[in-house]
Formats: sequence, structure tokens, C-alpha cells
Amino acid sequence: MTRRLPRFTGSVLAILVAGAAACDSNRAPQAAPLPAGVLRGANILLVTIDTLRADRVGAYGSTRGLTPTFDRLAAEGLRFVSAYAHVPLTLPSHASLMTGAYPTRHGVRDNGAFRLDDRSPTLAAALKGAGYRTAAFVGSFVVDARFGLNRGFDVYDDRMLGSSTALEPVQRNAEQVLAPALEWILQPPPPSLAVSASSNGGAPRSAEGAKGGWFVWAHLYDPHEPYTPPEPYRSRYAAEPYDGEVAFADAALGSFLNRLRVGGALDNTLVVLTADHGESLGEHGERTHGLFAYDATLRVPLVVWAQSKIASAVFRDPMRLVDVTPTVLDLVGAPPLASADGRSVRPFVAGEQPFEDPGSYFEALNANLTRNWAPLTGIVHGGHKLVDLPLPEIYDLAADQREQRNVYASQRDRARDLEARLDRLAAGAAPAAPAAVDAETQNRLRSLGYVVASVERKRNYTAADDPKRLVHLDAALDDAVASWSRGDAARAIETLRAAVRERPDFTVAYDRLAFMLRGSGRVADAVALLDEAARAGHADRPLLRSLGAMLRDAGDLKRSAAVLEPLVRDDPSDVQAADALGQTYARMGRRAQAREMFERVLAVSPNTAATWNNLGALLLSENRADDAVAAFSQALTINPDLATAYNGLGVAYARLGQTERAVEQWKKALALRPDYADARDNLERASR
Repeated sequence: MTRRLPRFTGSVLAILVAGAAACDSNRAPQAAPLPAGVLRGANILLVTIDTLRADRVGAYGSTRGLTPTFDRLAAEGLRFVSAYAHVPLTLPSHASLMTGAYPTRHGVRDNGAFRLDDRSPTLAAALKGAGYRTAAFVGSFVVDARFGLNRGFDVYDDRMLGSSTALEPVQRNAEQVLAPALEWILQPPPPSLAVSASSNGGAPRSAEGAKGGWFVWAHLYDPHEPYTPPEPYRSRYAAEPYDGEVAFADAALGSFLNRLRVGGALDNTLVVLTADHGESLGEHGERTHGLFAYDATLRVPLVVWAQSKIASAVFRDPMRLVDVTPTVLDLVGAPPLASADGRSVRPFVAGEQPFEDPGSYFEALNANLTRNWAPLTGIVHGGHKLVDLPLPEIYDLAADQREQRNVYASQRDRARDLEARLDRLAAGAAPAAPAAVDAETQNRLRSLGYVVASVERKRNYTAADDPKRLVHLDAALDDAVASWSRGDAARAIETLRAAVRERPDFTVAYDRLAFMLRGSGRVADAVALLDEAARAGHADRPLLRSLGAMLRDAGDLKRSAAVLEPLVRDDPSDVQAADALGQTYARMGRRAQAREMFERVLAVSPNTAATWNNLGALLLSENRADDAVAAFSQALTINPDLATAYNGLGVAYARLGQTERAVEQWKKALALRPDYADARDNLERASR
């Protein structure tokens, strides 16, 4: 089950070479000494590197030299050879990691349209209850606090850069994530958290926090598309920019850990290093991730490290991300979660119990939820993978690691066994019903290449609905975004037009095409496209919301309100429609109704910077300059990259007679957008 490795010292290179040799050894596995509560009271650092393929990590066979930090931890700690995610998407995968539950239990089935239920137990909440200080530092809007992963954290740092109204990444890089994490870890704990040894179960108070100190989750988003590593990685990996992102993230993590080590913060710390999912990079026709569930996106690296507490070892039996939280709680002596599909693997690693493979459930429902293709579910068990689709698949993962030979037809007994296991795992699962999505959320997720929508799904799916038959259309969406990101709007638009011509009911393509047309200044064309789709019967709620917003941009305010009002009336929780309608009302001069819509949005999503900005503009139109200052300031606290908010704040200060402060804000607006005419004109007037 496990294999003891020698303790390594010396340079990173020496560790890598020795570690690789040890991993290839044919010695019999040997149990690692790992008693329950061996790390009782220890600090915990959980690092998730988004979209990291296992085969790009040296400890998992890569010879590219991208991950010396990861490899050193793997050589010195406990490496899990076969660890599996449950969804190849960021939000639901992290939800499973943090709750120890399958998506069928915690209910988060896709990015953006779902939120983790407040009743779901989480790792952070369990550790906070055990006396830990808790903090999260995340690198992407996909795991913004509004999606529910913030529960149990004293600090949830999800401050992102970028505009929510443009097709650009809304994220921050590894260094920007780890800098505030380092500061938080090394700062003295607040006096209010100080406890005596007696109230701490006899454990002395450490410099890092109560009982066991601190729990930090650091989420590094860099390997996610678009692949734009900073220099020198951009030049060094010009032909393989994904590799450059991996190398940069690993280097940033190495620097972070070194500074923690110098500060003494790793002396009593459990480090868990993993990924939420991988990246296809063209395998099986998938450019990125989220459509299929082959090992390129489902298998993840996983290492557990604690200096002098966990012996270097390799665990070869299958591990699941739902097992991480139960294992961490077991190691630090904290009570287990009340409900979890995962289990602690410590007893198996320690040789206390024989290993029994429970199987690992997985699903990829984005295409089903956003474009009505067949839902993909499956199970990994006994070294085989079942993919349950209209055209079902089974792969022998040991003999066919790239999953090229579908043995479903030739192994019917195995198929029946795996199908029965899958049915038992999925029994009683609630239907995948997405929640309403607010305007800023949909824009930000669209900027990351995700599609958030809701369609009325079929009851029966055929081979024609199988994602394998439709992967070229998925590729068209990715190609269009890639072209748009390169500045080739014409090619992006034509790519989507071709997809719509091939599949006229491809609602998602209409929505994205309209967004690009509007972004190209062709608002009338965007309106005509959505109007035609709606009249042809291809409109869903997201498409109608987009139509209402674009009618407003085109100046057809009366019709914009007519499209949006029924959406708000029929579903009061649809804050995206409410926000769009509020903007329409504001332009119509219906200020009280506009304010009501904006306040409805902020009551549900108080960190929606764009809505605070809209409210500030509305307050300016009502000559309420003091209130406008407060609204614009709140918007900029949430997102300091909103040029329009700086401009509005400048106008508010000017109306209050505070010219110097107004000039300062207009300069900030122009620093973000040098072509911002309103800010430039305001600044010129102030200088006369």
C-alpha cells in the first residue's frame, strides 16, 4: 500500500533526482507510522493549484522540470499516486474538497449558478470550532465568497482585479494571492483570540493562533486559461504557455514556503498540496476542461507534508478529494464532519486497516446545464473508469492510461458491476437545479471562458446528444474566446456564427456572440441577433436578460423594460434581471424604482461592485452627493479597478466643493483607462 522513501537533504535538484529514483523502486510497500492525532494542534496550510495536470508534476513522472517546489514536498512527504477529483470545474470541485461530500450531496454542480448551502459542514467551520484562526486567499472570482465557500473563515480575501464588463480575466496571480497570506500568517494573532492552556485542552498557546494555530487555504489560479505567465516564464515557455503558468505558480509557492520557513511558521504545520482538476490541452478534442472527465482533467496530484511528523512515503491505492477533509481532521485530532462521503485514509496509510476501494464518483454537467447535452456521470473503481453517457465508455486505466480503447462492449460483466455501483452512489441525489445568477457574476464568469445559463432539460438523451458527438461545438466556443482575447474580433464572431448556423438551438452561442457584437460597438446587431433567436423559440432566461440589457444600450428603453419586468416579476430571486432593470429604470428617470432594484441586488449580493457603482450614479442624478460618495467608495473598496466609479466619485467630490479630491479621482480613472473621455473632460474643466 505504501512505500517508505529515504529522507532527503541538500539541494532541490538532489531531492528531485533521489525522489524519482525512489518512486521507481520495486521494493515492497511498507506502512508509514501515522497515528491518529499525530499533528494535534498543528497549523494547516492547504494549497490548491487550479487546473494543474498531474503529468506536469515531476513527482508524477514529468521530466519538464516545472515543479521543484511540489516535487520537494512530494519527496519529503506522503505522495498519493492516484487521486481523483469529482468534477472538472473549479467551484464544485473545491466544494467537494472542503466538505468531504460528493456534488450529489452538497449540491454545487457547476460554476456560477450554484452556491454551497449554509447547512453543509466545511473544513474551515470544523477547524474554527476547534479553536483555529482561519483565512482564505483565493485567485479567481469563480470561488468568490458569494458562492458559499467563505463559511468558517475569519478572513476570506477574494479581492480581484479587472472589469466585470469586459472579456478579460478576473483573477490575480500566485504572488498577489500569497503576499497577503504570508502577512496574515506571520502577523501576531489578535488579543481577542488569546486563550489559556486550560481552556485550550491543555495545549499551549502558539504564536500563530488558538489551540492549533491557523488554517490557511491558498488558491492559485495561474494554470487556468488564458495562459499568460509573467516574465521570464512568458519567454521561457513561449511555445508552451500552460507550462509557463505551472512553473510560475510553483516558483511563487516555493518563495512563499521559504519565507514561512525562515519565519518559523512551518515548524509545526501540516501542508496539503493538490489541484481541483487538470486540463485537457486538446486530448479527446477538448481544449480546456469541463466537458469530459478523462484523467487529463480528473486525476490530480496530492501531497501531504509535515516536517518530522509524516515520513516520506508513497500511497498507491486510490484517493479521492472527498477524503482530504476527513484525513486532515483525523491528523490534527479534530472531530469528523457530521456528514461526508469521504473518509480518513490515515488508517490505510498506517497499515492499521486493509484498504477497500469504495469507488470514486464523478460528474461533468456544465454542458447539460448550459446547452442541454447529455449529462455525464461516472465512477472509478478497481482500476477501471465507467463514463455513463448515451455512448457509454469503460477504460482499463492501468493498461490504457490515455483512455483510447473503450472496452465497454467487450466487458459487459464489468460494465454491469460498475453501473450498479454508480447507481448506488448517485441514489437519492437532488436534481441539478441552478440558482439565479446576478449580472456581475455572469459577466465575470464569461470573461473566464465559462458559460452560465439554464435550460429546460430533456428527459431522454440519445447518441446525438452525447458530448463526444458535439465536442467540435464546444471547441468553437473556446476558439471564439481565444480569438477575442487575441484581439481578433472578426474571427471570434464568425466562429460563433458558424456554430449557430450548424445548431440553431445553440442558445449559449447566441448569448456569447451577442456579447462580442456589443463589445465591438455593434449594439444594433447584437439586439437583432437575440431578437431573432427569441422569435425563433431559442430564448431562455439568460438570453432574454441579455436582450433586455442590449435593448437598453441601444436606447430602446421602453422595450427593454418590457422584456425585463416579467423576468423580475416571475422570479424575485433573479438579481441579474433586477440589476438590468434597475439600469433601465435609471435611464428612464424612474429613480425610485431603479433604487429599489439596486437595493434588491445588494441585499442578496452586498459585494457586487458594479451595482454599488450604478447606485452611486443614480444618487448623483438625485443630487445626493454625500450618499453618492459612500456608494462609489464602497464599489472601489470591493473592486479598485472600476474607472467609472473613480470618475463618479470625482464628480461627487466636485459637487461638494472638494476640487482637489475630485481631481485625484479623475486621475485614477485615467490611469486605468487613458481613453476615458468623461474623466479627461472633467479633469480639463477642473484645471481651467
